[in-house]
Amino acid sequence: MTFKLLKQGNSGTKVVIMIVGSVVALILLTFAIIASNPSSKSQKTTVSKSSKKSTAQSTKATNQAAVRSDTVKSTSTTLITTTTTSVATNMSTITTFPPSSSVAKSLTTFVGNLSGTESSAASAAQITYHGFILSPAVLDGQTPVALAAFSYDPNSLNVKVMAYQQGQWTVVAELARPSDEPAAVDPSFPWMVTASYSPGITVGDVTNNRKPTFLIPLDFADNIPGAFVIQTSPVSISSWQYANFYPFGKATPTNVLARNPSFVGTEIRSTYNNCNPDCASGTVTAQYWQFDQTKQAFRMQAPS
Repeated sequence: MTFKLLKQGNSGTKVVIMIVGSVVALILLTFAIIASNPSSKSQKTTVSKSSKKSTAQSTKATNQAAVRSDTVKSTSTTLITTTTTSVATNMSTITTFPPSSSVAKSLTTFVGNLSGTESSAASAAQITYHGFILSPAVLDGQTPVALAAFSYDPNSLNVKVMAYQQGQWTVVAELARPSDEPAAVDPSFPWMVTASYSPGITVGDVTNNRKPTFLIPLDFADNIPGAFVIQTSPVSISSWQYANFYPFGKATPTNVLARNPSFVGTEIRSTYNNCNPDCASGTVTAQYWQFDQTKQAFRMQAPS
């Protein structure tokens, strides 16, 4: 009996050992399978890579948005280099480029080069060259324009209208001196440029079409006459001419306005001296001129 019980006990121990061994083997087999199958690691790596890619794309999108924002800011800065300034005492306005703008700076360079060419031509003709006067750059619709008057031009086209197109300035119209200009103090340079009077060429909006009108001051004895250059076609940047002025009750116009003309709102103001008993002590009165669309000229308003 004792032997049999021991035998039975040994058999139970073997069973326990076999079960434990089977469990261990199963565990080892499971680890072996996991070790031989990279899917879990691959999935983890894929998720990690996907997360990094998503983060990179997000960062790139953020940077692109920042660049676009900087571009918009830069464009805005470029656009606001134009400033709207009142040309007179009412709501009439003209958009003028400040001297610090790239458009104005390139205009200065362009006209300087033109002046060099005109100076060389004057030297070749043995004529004294006195330089030029220049308007500010202003907007004509969406196109910057400006006007310069040179003391000499070999073709007698001293006045040049320029436009800024496709990133550069070009001459779009040329005019000779106004036919009615008075005898200047210095015939070789009729434009008014002195230490006491140096506004150069001024610009106004007086033709009721939001187009710039250029006032060129002329040199004279006891006053400063002016010639006005207007655009004659609303669709052509190259159509410019001297404006005609019809005095009150007169049928014959003149293209030079005497006695210190200036822009006053949508009108042009000049003065008249009756020179009685002489011009030094005569009575001076103001005259106002309005643009007549039908005649494309200015008419003097009836004296009040």
